[in-house]
Amino acid sequence: MIVDVDREDMFERFVSMSKKSRQEIEYYYFNSPTRHLFESGKLSPKHYYREFVRELEMDMDFNEFREAYCNIFSLNKNVAETIRKLKKRFRLVMLSNTDILHFAYIKNKFAIVNIFDDYVLSYKVGCRKPNPLIFLKAIKKAKAMPFNCAYFDDIPNFVYVARLMGISAFQFKGYEKLREDLKKIKVL
Repeated sequence: MIVDVDREDMFERFVSMSKKSRQEIEYYYFNSPTRHLFESGKLSPKHYYREFVRELEMDMDFNEFREAYCNIFSLNKNVAETIRKLKKRFRLVMLSNTDILHFAYIKNKFAIVNIFDDYVLSYKVGCRKPNPLIFLKAIKKAKAMPFNCAYFDDIPNFVYVARLMGISAFQFKGYEKLREDLKKIKVL
């Protein structure tokens, strides 16, 4: 939402450095238990890198890997501006399935990430969405009752679990729908 993700260059770079096909690399990236462990904070960046390049038979040093792995984000300027407006009136908590490499990258590259009051990051709390525990941690950080929280995510299953937790949750399908949803709950 705050950042758009384009993995095309990353996959092209990985393919050029690997003995595996693009399909195999994409499958591994999205489905490997190793990535889930990394996003849950159970592997260090170097351990993740070593597993990644070993599994995909890649000839790439850690710095090359980190650059390709992280350079996938661009700022969604409309969403960033909306967040700036919301910050004037509301406590903002970022809830994200992410890893230490990605989060450090976006925090350094996009100033908007730094205006949040608190963060619930999968790699720091040891679990990933849609685990209800991560939503409980976010509610606690929000310092509010679930029904007084609003949550936005592009993954329908994550929205569903947030609603089960009593949170007003909406699927992000673009900036215009975000504005409509915020107006619905009388926030904008």
